[in-house]
Amino acid sequence: MKILEKHVLSEFLRLLVMAMAGFIVLFITVDLFENVDTLMEHKVPFLASFVFFIYKLPFIIGQVSPVAVLVAVLLSLGILSKHGEITAMKAGGVKLLKVVYPLLAAGLAISLAIILMNEYLTPAAQKKVDTFRKQWFGVQGGTFGKEGLWVKSEGGILNIRHIDFRENELFGITYYELQKPFKVTSRVEAASAAWLNDKWVAQTAAVWTFTPEGEASGSVRNEFVLKGLAEPDDLVNLENFQQNMSFFELKYYIGELDKDGYETTKYRIDLWSKISFPLVNFIMALVGIPFALKTGRHSGIAAGVGLSIVIAFSYWMVYALTRSLGQGGMVPPLMAAFFPDILFLAIGSLMYGYVKQ
Repeated sequence: MKILEKHVLSEFLRLLVMAMAGFIVLFITVDLFENVDTLMEHKVPFLASFVFFIYKLPFIIGQVSPVAVLVAVLLSLGILSKHGEITAMKAGGVKLLKVVYPLLAAGLAISLAIILMNEYLTPAAQKKVDTFRKQWFGVQGGTFGKEGLWVKSEGGILNIRHIDFRENELFGITYYELQKPFKVTSRVEAASAAWLNDKWVAQTAAVWTFTPEGEASGSVRNEFVLKGLAEPDDLVNLENFQQNMSFFELKYYIGELDKDGYETTKYRIDLWSKISFPLVNFIMALVGIPFALKTGRHSGIAAGVGLSIVIAFSYWMVYALTRSLGQGGMVPPLMAAFFPDILFLAIGSLMYGYVKQ
């Protein structure tokens, strides 16, 4: 790597670290203000609270890294332009796009690193966050397994194959009623349950009751109530559990749901987003470079930050729109996840034709 390329890359990495640190602090500060009352109410010790936010770091890094990359690209090239270094490169016959290609390589490397982090580190850290919420806040959570989601309720253990929180319905339910220390007294199976009159109610359920002698008797019950399961608004972890799974865990889960005939569109969008969203780091570098070079010496810190906000907001608008269209079945899940990337990739590539060499 030539001296000029090293110089540009080092300036970018320096600003990337600063931008990443700033966004992480901002994210944690907002999160702290949202949780401080709950932490104080449950008298959570300082060290436990500190660890709670440390466990959130992998998720936070994955969320803020695209904006940090965009800010670092715009500011690093903007500062070089303001100091006349870009002009000097042009005067020396240096092709600008050749000098800045390490920024694209860095963006791609960051994208791959985030994908790996989301596959191996983030799910484990998010499970720690969920455990903390259950331990200190009393929030009802669940554990993902091969058979779906397992939830510990007041009266037993619940297995749920599929959840639709838009309609407040649970599907593919198996409920084990327990007596302490761990004795199964009955097994309940229901195709679905809905939130009715402040209770989760299965219209029809097959109930198997087990006697202490090991005998079993079966019956069919109507209007069966699932005991001890929190109301929909409190089941935050259940609603978002697929976001805390790795790519291959979610892929396996979707396959099992497909076998049982359940709707998997939302999960498929989340699955492909585990690849498409980290790739935004590379795309933000691709988009940011021609914008920064085109603004020239007139760009500064304020202009760079302002342009970053506009580009990032535009991406989020398209991302939210295509995701909504995908969940509504108007576009395929793969397109819903990757269309924003494809659009901004095209915009960035088109902008390179307007950069003066």
